[in-house]
Amino acid sequence: MKTEVQEQIKKEFDERATDSAFECSFYTRDLAPVPDFLVDPLFKTRPDMVVRPQNTAEVAQILKIADENRIPVTPRAGGSTVYFNSIPTRGGILMDLNLIKGIKALNKDEMTVTVRAATTWSELEEYLNRQGLAAKSYPSSAPVATIGGWFSMMGYGVGSLKYGNLLSQLRSIKVVFPAGEIKIITSETSPSLDWFACAEGTLGIITELELEVRSFTPMCHYLLQVHETKSIASIITTLKDAAVKPYNLHFSDKYYNQAMRKLGFTAGQIEDANIIAVDYEGEESELKEAAEIVAAVVAGNKSVKMLNKNIALKEWEERFKALKLKRGGPSQLGAEICLPIEKLGLYLKEIDKVSSIYRLGLTSYGHVVDRGHLTVMTMFYADETKKVSYVIGLSLVKKIQDAGYKYGGYPYGIGLWNTPYLKRIFTPANLAQIRTRKKTVDQKNIINPGKVYKWPFLFHPLTFSLGCNVMAATRRICGKGEKR
Repeated sequence: MKTEVQEQIKKEFDERATDSAFECSFYTRDLAPVPDFLVDPLFKTRPDMVVRPQNTAEVAQILKIADENRIPVTPRAGGSTVYFNSIPTRGGILMDLNLIKGIKALNKDEMTVTVRAATTWSELEEYLNRQGLAAKSYPSSAPVATIGGWFSMMGYGVGSLKYGNLLSQLRSIKVVFPAGEIKIITSETSPSLDWFACAEGTLGIITELELEVRSFTPMCHYLLQVHETKSIASIITTLKDAAVKPYNLHFSDKYYNQAMRKLGFTAGQIEDANIIAVDYEGEESELKEAAEIVAAVVAGNKSVKMLNKNIALKEWEERFKALKLKRGGPSQLGAEICLPIEKLGLYLKEIDKVSSIYRLGLTSYGHVVDRGHLTVMTMFYADETKKVSYVIGLSLVKKIQDAGYKYGGYPYGIGLWNTPYLKRIFTPANLAQIRTRKKTVDQKNIINPGKVYKWPFLFHPLTFSLGCNVMAATRRICGKGEKR
């Protein structure tokens, strides 16, 4: 990046622009604890400078400069994924969007709200609740995840089962394109909203979103203890297909619950068994019918036990803290997979096999995100300070992905680290389509380059698979770990 360009940007943005190596270093990672020696030889993750625009016009100003000088621009707000979605791969400008936040407008007649992109879901929910309203859905990382960021990741989470993903709830977004052009995008424009729903910040910078909201209604919560793992999928299917659709439906396997119990995070009434949590919202008549549905499920299955309602309420209140399991070790590795619901039992059986072979101590939990799929997070403890064993552990993440793929699953999220699985995520036609979109919108490839559309040389599926299998075999022969 040319010195004169850096000086120009610093002059125009004053203290909101910096090329300090120390300050820029804070933007070289997300939630993934990937050792530097694996990253630094391949990518330039430290930006040449960080700029913090505070409105759409300033975003456009930065992009115009970047476009004229072919400077890569990486947008970042919450940085709450583990895929390097918001980490530079070629240096350039890191655009920190966290000043572009807050509620812009509420339309109670239309039941919509317009928000700035870096507003977190918790901030939006707190505002809406004071108005007697609520978001239709939000991520399990709501305290840190931003509205623009979650939409860019497709937007499946709590509430998606009942109200659909965020794309289905959006009326419009404001986008700044690579050359600085500002457009309002809807489902009727070209390009349309769906182009941006899983683009992960690679087509333009979203600065505002208009989304639908709902009335704030009463809720009820149930927690089912399930001793037979093979029964989880059928119980989930019965609940999701019932006359009253759950607002939220998630599970955790017995190994996850055992680990939580060891850390003191689980109520004593919860045994070493699988858990299904089901939450409803709606009118009192709807909640009454929901109670009858849950009671019938329990009565019809001897392996199911309903737990105390206070424990169910606590489970709901702790819905943003699933990753507190991390406190049991220095760090965790794992994979999040979108999986057909009917294959869940087979997947968990396969994961149990992988865990035993490689002594991983795998734990799993997941959310139902639509009528046919759930997202499953499967994890194991790792120690990033032990470089050799940690790298071998990274290779074993592929074994989790392979277990999901075997039963029709694919990675949820791409960024950089999941590019070796592009052909599992997209059909050839879909992959060609999104690559064409990128070339159409970002001809100079300056917006968040190196993500989503193709794998880097060393991440080619064949070499990646071979390398992971060799390291996995090393772990199997020589490694130590947890046994089930």
